[in-house]
Amino acid sequence: MFPRVDFVGNWKRWFVVSGVLLALGLLAIFFGRLEFGIDFQGGGQFTATGADRQLSEDEVTATLPAGIAEESVVTTLGDDGYEVRTPVLSDAESQEVEDALSEALGAEVSATSVSPAFGEQLRNQALQAVAAALLIIVAFISVRFEFSFAIAAIAALVHDVLLTIGFYAIFGREVSLVTVVAVLTVLGYSLYDTIIIFDRIRENAPTVGYNRRRFDEMINVSIRQVVRRSIYTSVFTLIPVTALLIFGEATLSDFAFALLVGILAGTYSSIFVAAPVLSLYKAWRAGSVRRAPRSA
Repeated sequence: MFPRVDFVGNWKRWFVVSGVLLALGLLAIFFGRLEFGIDFQGGGQFTATGADRQLSEDEVTATLPAGIAEESVVTTLGDDGYEVRTPVLSDAESQEVEDALSEALGAEVSATSVSPAFGEQLRNQALQAVAAALLIIVAFISVRFEFSFAIAAIAALVHDVLLTIGFYAIFGREVSLVTVVAVLTVLGYSLYDTIIIFDRIRENAPTVGYNRRRFDEMINVSIRQVVRRSIYTSVFTLIPVTALLIFGEATLSDFAFALLVGILAGTYSSIFVAAPVLSLYKAWRAGSVRRAPRSA
């Protein structure tokens, strides 16, 4: 499959594609489009279910007390449900919002509150979880293969995480604990795809010496041997994920969106990022070894 594609030799082309997409995501983050949910920044969340009256999101916002409505976000949940997110409120203000929603919608309202300090703690723990996952991956691949493969895998995984978060910002999706779960799932999926290619590269690698042209051609051959499997796996995985994105509720939709972007990014990075990075790192290391005796 793809007999004429030079996966390694055209690395500049693939890196430009990734660079443009990453730059768009980083710009969106820079301009403040990355929205953190109450899990991370604190606030109140009111969920109304079984509403007797169907109002638009603007009409629901108008029913909220003055001073709170301007800073609140209303989301429709299905046919008879609403979710209202507010800044941190006092107990009295929280009760006022709950009563206003119950009266306006004729619905049962439940309230959840998260303090800013707890939200910051959750944010730090989420970052620690992702960092720990990356370190464990480096250790595993270094033992299972070699350190150069770990460098290439981490480059691909960081690419996938940044791309997923960047697209969250571009499309104005809310980052919550569900997003963290989705990102960790993406890391596992992307690593699986990358390991398949790395395993074939190791099987096909020459046992004696290093020659860049021969090594790069071997990588191309290895990718062609497994690329059909990678693409088919991704396509069949994306079918239920897309259905969940289209028909799922808000929380499930956010989870599916992260998976959709992450799986696409992971399939791309395992072929067009990890393999070229492995080739470039190997060439750099070989050049460093050759220069060392002369510089001594």
